[in-house]
Amino acid sequence: MQLSELSNQGFRNLSPDPVFFGGGVTLITGENAQGKTNLLEAAALVCGQRSFRGAAAASMARDGKRFSISGVIEAASRPERIGVTWTIESGRDFSRGDKPAGFREISALAPAVFLAPEHRELLTGTPSVRRRFLDRLVLGLKPAAGDDLARYATALKERNALLARGRHGRGSGAAPGELEAWTEELSVAGAAVRRHRQAALSAWAEEFGALARAAGPAYVDVRADYSAAPSADAVAELRSACERLLPLERRRGHSLAGPHRDDLVWTRAGKPLALEASTGEVARTVALVKLAEWSAVAKAAGQTPLFAADDFDAGLAEGWVEEFFDALPADAAVLLTTSAPTARWARRASTVLEMRQGRVGAPRALYAVQA
Repeated sequence: MQLSELSNQGFRNLSPDPVFFGGGVTLITGENAQGKTNLLEAAALVCGQRSFRGAAAASMARDGKRFSISGVIEAASRPERIGVTWTIESGRDFSRGDKPAGFREISALAPAVFLAPEHRELLTGTPSVRRRFLDRLVLGLKPAAGDDLARYATALKERNALLARGRHGRGSGAAPGELEAWTEELSVAGAAVRRHRQAALSAWAEEFGALARAAGPAYVDVRADYSAAPSADAVAELRSACERLLPLERRRGHSLAGPHRDDLVWTRAGKPLALEASTGEVARTVALVKLAEWSAVAKAAGQTPLFAADDFDAGLAEGWVEEFFDALPADAAVLLTTSAPTARWARRASTVLEMRQGRVGAPRALYAVQA
């Protein structure tokens, strides 16, 4: 999949002028605060994803109320226009051509993997960051699994609301059997979510293992293990955990068992990776994580996803950057942003774009780099 055009209205500091991308590696250069990251963030949103910076929608809208992003993708030699609009009144709405579309449809149509400095929190941040990575991986490999993710989110929200009412002295706030019904729904949907996560992680691990072996001995023993072990009867196990924890849940006012409490545990040779790895090793490991994600999604989707990396060379030694270029997915459309002088990496790119104050430069700033 290639993103060949991107335009917007009211998104951060970006100019409304359309930006055109070629095939191969596009290098997006410019000083800090010129809009490079915003451009990749817009690309993520139009591809059906959330902000890789974890930004709230209102903070991305220039006026805090509305933005729209439109893109042209080319898959199977056929261009299609996709779009996303957010308003403070109605939230996100996607489109495909002139018709409304769901985010899962767009995610399947425009598979993409994004790498940003914020993704180093996959190793060093909170469990919620790692759960988001797992669920993004699930959607990339099996978009239909989004139904189970949404079903679990609804069950968790409703069950938590009932528990919170009881905690604040308003009784159970529920009809007879309502809490039990939502507990059952949470158990069934939660078991499905765990199954999807385990399957996605297994597919990812196969790709990561090959990349880690090629990266050298410091990465060979890196592992990522899901904290919820596979179970012969995951529904019954989760139901039992909810029943066991119910007295404590009533006191605290929220659910204490389920996929929303799970984690992805990173180790190297059996020791916590975040405590063992240097800053450079963390940066390199995360790059390998996202390259493995790209490979796994490519196999599952049956097409070549977009790969985009923000500030891709930050914190990496020059030798590793050269290796990073060598490891980039073959035949993929790749977008890379950098604050380094244009000449530093231009020889590794097919096209270079220069950004200034939210705008891609005049046509003379868009040029093909000769090998």
